[in-house]
Amino acid sequence: MNATENNKRIAKNTLTLYIRMLLIMLVSLYTSRVILNVLGIEDYGIYNVVGGVVAMVSFFNSTLSATCQRYFSYELGRGNQEGISALFRLNLTVYLYFILVVLFFAETIGLWFVNRYLVIPQERITAMNWTYQFSILTFIVSSLSIPYNALIISHEQMSVYAYISIIEVLLRLGVVFLLSLCNVDKLILYAILLFLSATCVTLFYYLYCRYKYPESHYSYLWETDKVYEVASYSGWHLIGAISIIVRSQGVNILLNSFFNPVVNGARAIAFQVSVAVDSLTNSFFVAVKPQLYKLYGANDLKQMYELLSRSSKICFFLVAILAYPILMNMEFVLDLWLNQVPDYAILFTQLVLINAIIDSVNGPAIASALATGRIKYFEIITGGLMILNLPVSYIFLSFGFAPEITMIVSIVFSLLTIIVRCFILENLIGYKVAYYMLNIFSPLAVVSLLSFAIVHCVSGYIDNVTIHFFVTSILSVLLLSILTFFIALTSFERCAILQFISKKINGLICKK
Repeated sequence: MNATENNKRIAKNTLTLYIRMLLIMLVSLYTSRVILNVLGIEDYGIYNVVGGVVAMVSFFNSTLSATCQRYFSYELGRGNQEGISALFRLNLTVYLYFILVVLFFAETIGLWFVNRYLVIPQERITAMNWTYQFSILTFIVSSLSIPYNALIISHEQMSVYAYISIIEVLLRLGVVFLLSLCNVDKLILYAILLFLSATCVTLFYYLYCRYKYPESHYSYLWETDKVYEVASYSGWHLIGAISIIVRSQGVNILLNSFFNPVVNGARAIAFQVSVAVDSLTNSFFVAVKPQLYKLYGANDLKQMYELLSRSSKICFFLVAILAYPILMNMEFVLDLWLNQVPDYAILFTQLVLINAIIDSVNGPAIASALATGRIKYFEIITGGLMILNLPVSYIFLSFGFAPEITMIVSIVFSLLTIIVRCFILENLIGYKVAYYMLNIFSPLAVVSLLSFAIVHCVSGYIDNVTIHFFVTSILSVLLLSILTFFIALTSFERCAILQFISKKINGLICKK
């Protein structure tokens, strides 16, 4: 497949996934507001911290998912259909063993931890334990969907992926509706309904793959050599997944030990906004990732470099055009979204969005490294830097710093990790550090700071909050678009965009 066909497929898949994520983002923001009102800030914080304990185990899921996608896409790039079938059966077998191990530790060490160390009001201990059990069940059924999900993404059937996500969104709306109607313990009911929703989604993935892909027909397979290869890859990638969980859920539990569930609830709100913004970038990244794997599998490094550079800029732009209007109008947005804005929510959300803008360029670089299969030092070094978020945050909190220090620490380590990742990437695929810093990192940094400075100066002259929101939002999008076009893009990329626009305009004129 040539570069033009690849770009068309990526564009089509991105549009499909972008629509999917817009819908998910809107529903997530709405459901978060309703759930916060129904549960209350304390129960909302309890669910997030208890669910966070289970999420600390789910880093295995993200690791195994990335492994499945890498190997499936790599074999597709090589045109090896039989290899995909064997890998699918092997991965699902490993998943089943993995689930049994997780269940054992969750019901022993995990259960002891949540009852011994989490700061939970005494009258909510029973509800907390029910929530924990159903969070484990939700994790298990979600785990079973991952090989099927990875198969769909590797085949780049993004429309199917989007349709199943729409079903998931409708189920989530159903959860909110039932939660508002039923007169029982809301926290327990919420956990049960999320489990049932996850079960339905997994069933949809299974039925579609059984019908569409013969390689998804499972029978027990265990090949020790191949298991060792996949386990070695997963094991090193596990460090990166652990680092993400430590930075998010580990710090969440740390805050609970120093403060109370209200702080966890405020942090959960901040991350809901961040996830909504990130989800739109993920739409593009999900479409790009299989292509990076396939290009490496086909040994087309030149096209891989171009896709890495171009996709990094697009990921930044997609996050920034959503994050900037929210950053500039945080109090207005949260007041509009929530009936009651908890303490720390505004500052937490601002800092988390800044972190999201910085992290937005990471995806293509990480995927390019994972494509090589030689990820040992990449994961040890970059994952190790991110894990340092937890001990460094603990030190600051021990000295009496406010809870927002944990997010400032995360921002600093995110910047440092980007630089270190570039050096490792040069060693893995020959992608030059100097090129990345001069043509991607530095231009995007200039675009970010210059846009923020101009919008911030203009915003100081507008007193009306509604007018302030619309003016700063429009100005942010215009500035980011113009500055990205002239500063961040190469001359070739600018010409390609202008030619595309010209072609579309001419097509409309001809139709008339």
